Amino acid sequence: MNDTLLSNANAVVRLDAITIEIANTKSLKQTHKRVVTILNKKGDSHSDIHVYYDDKINVKNLGALVYNKFGKEIHRFKSGDFKDMAAVSSFSLYEDSRIKYLNYIPTEYPYTIEFYYETETSNTAWIPFWRPLHGYHISTEKSTYDIVYNTSVGISKKQKNFAGFNIKDRSKEGLLSYVAENLSAMALEESSPDLKSISPVLMIAPKNFHYEGFIGENEDWENLGKWINENLLTGRSYLPEETKQQVRALVQGIDDPIGKARKIYKYVQENTRYISVQVGIGGIQPISASEVDRVKYGDCKGLTNYTKALLEAVGVVSYYTEVYATSSKKIDMDENFPSLFGQANHVILNIPIENKESVWLECTSQIMPFGFLGDFTDDRNVFVITPEGGKIISTPKYGASENSQSTKAELNIMDDSSLEVHAKIISKGIQYNDKFYLENEERREQDKYFKNHWNYIGNISIDEIKFSNDKDNVAFTQDVSFKAIDFCSFTGERILFTPNVLNRNTYIPNRYRTRKLPLQIERGFIDDDEYEINLPQGYTVEFIPENVSLESNFGSYTVTIERITDTKLKYERKFEITGGFYPKEEYEKYREFIKEVSKNDNAKIVLTKL
Repeated sequence: MNDTLLSNANAVVRLDAITIEIANTKSLKQTHKRVVTILNKKGDSHSDIHVYYDDKINVKNLGALVYNKFGKEIHRFKSGDFKDMAAVSSFSLYEDSRIKYLNYIPTEYPYTIEFYYETETSNTAWIPFWRPLHGYHISTEKSTYDIVYNTSVGISKKQKNFAGFNIKDRSKEGLLSYVAENLSAMALEESSPDLKSISPVLMIAPKNFHYEGFIGENEDWENLGKWINENLLTGRSYLPEETKQQVRALVQGIDDPIGKARKIYKYVQENTRYISVQVGIGGIQPISASEVDRVKYGDCKGLTNYTKALLEAVGVVSYYTEVYATSSKKIDMDENFPSLFGQANHVILNIPIENKESVWLECTSQIMPFGFLGDFTDDRNVFVITPEGGKIISTPKYGASENSQSTKAELNIMDDSSLEVHAKIISKGIQYNDKFYLENEERREQDKYFKNHWNYIGNISIDEIKFSNDKDNVAFTQDVSFKAIDFCSFTGERILFTPNVLNRNTYIPNRYRTRKLPLQIERGFIDDDEYEINLPQGYTVEFIPENVSLESNFGSYTVTIERITDTKLKYERKFEITGGFYPKEEYEKYREFIKEVSKNDNAKIVLTKL
């Protein structure tokens, strides 16, 4: 093995060989062999010894071999050794969605796993994209990708991020063939982009395909959307008359489509539950609305289609929308590469409003506010499917001013070095998304959250917690009172304390001698803090830190401390971060900015005894 493959690696893919044969639009066979050496415990997740399937996918020649560090075979597993179970247990609508997997527990490192299988299906719409690098901290010795196809089917392809990687294209008429060799592991750096956005990927789509009895074409997004609507969605919106009458009664007297949609969304939240179904099984055609209405559960496709059908029953137009959902990093669908599969893993609902911005609904959540997407599907290109055709548009972006947190508090500094706090914290946008779940937690978990959030204080005793969840305005209010002993430090007759009690930045980004990856600040935000600080009797202020004003490409930071009376101070802080991509050369400037913020957040006031 090339030594460079071991650098930054927890695992090394020795061979990843995918061969696909497409004889015609109704025949797709895939052979997959993967050999990976796991170097340490962190690499265990890269063993990937599983295959999903359903009643349209036949799995055969399934097996695995395990080798020790000397290359000696120590285990051999046949198909019968794999566990075979429903991917979504106890839910009859998805009993055909299954997984075969092997739960191998190693006894030593390194070890090597060879995993292989074949699949056959008559659905040719889904051809897996090729990604020769599988993640951060995993290298690839050799990866091959071959598609032998009937020219009447045709193949569309698009290469991304190939530059700088050892990848060769060996394709010819009727054969698409690529090989990648000796791709070093990429180390995950702080605030680095999602690997999918910077590593090589070969996007593939058949020009002509068969899916669930229908023949289609990947011509463009418009025609693909029209095909999906006519073949996969039409006829799936039937509802029992009793349900129609029930929801029509709910919206009686309401003419505004948004007002109607609010009622329907609440009805769905109160009467259904979400079941997660792995992408790749269960297909893309939703369960019929009547079935969801009967059993009261569904996956994202089923619940979105059900909500769409209910809205249709009360005269509100809405559109089924495919999206790549992820809360960690935003991923767009490629507007220049139409493909039925490979670019989406979730479904949401779009409600067009004349002369206004669209309303978007996350139909799988029982607690999400109406019209709020949160960080799971915000600010990315999505595929909206209408009767007239499909189109790529963007979901709402929550800017820094919308992702706000406003804190007002009264702080009482006691002469025994303890602290009493009464705080009101109002969070909006993505900051709302990060906290509103707390109202449904047990008190013990709520206490744990605040003690962890303010762990730099220590010795906290929570006296009172109150929450107010304003879903109409997407604002979450936390009213918290607590005490902390030994908050201040004594030096002779002096008391030292840090005035930024509730929103202190204590973390400084890692330093890199040679930064390899660009900097991505996923979302911007604004924090406003205002505290009244009551000083203990018998003490006066000896030292107050100077006011601070910092400006950078990444945001701004200001702090002012004002003496109101001899025993009262006013502390004001505003911290804004600007989201975006920045070149790797900017990372150190970002680090220095955050470091300066942290220094001033931890600055101390000095009191002296009268």
